[in-house]
Amino acid sequence: MLLTIDNGETMNRLFLPELVKIVDEFDSKQDCLHYMANMLSESGCLSFPDRFLAAVKGREEIMSTGIGRGIAIPHARDLTVSCLKIAVCLIRKDLEFNSVDSLPVHLVFMIAVPQSSNQDYMKILRSLSEHLRQEENRQTLTQALSEGELYDKVQLLENKIRPQLGV
Repeated sequence: MLLTIDNGETMNRLFLPELVKIVDEFDSKQDCLHYMANMLSESGCLSFPDRFLAAVKGREEIMSTGIGRGIAIPHARDLTVSCLKIAVCLIRKDLEFNSVDSLPVHLVFMIAVPQSSNQDYMKILRSLSEHLRQEENRQTLTQALSEGELYDKVQLLENKIRPQLGV
């Protein structure tokens, strides 16, 4: 199934199996961001991963994307991004992320956004945040036992996001 964005660009899915990982731990927030930017690069949606990572880190310097309740949503809109994709990491060990509630994170959703996709980007960010505010939704994701199971669960999340995009 293809998703059409307002600017006419089409893409397969926001979440891909290779962009959904379970990781035991990261040494730091920076290691996590680097790992996830590399995931997005390997998927083919970033032409210059270092530039994208710099944009993400710049965004983090302004304000942490650790939104609380164990969730972080680092994101950047950049000319080097060819298609809107979301990488997901479920982290088993607490990761300090300088979150707004000062609690560590366990779920990180990194959003790579083409420069031209601002409207859809904001809708996705809002939908993700609203979905993840619910304790049962967070638990469903954090209780995944395998990457395949986590991917299936984020596909259900994508099905909730799609109506927000008008598709």
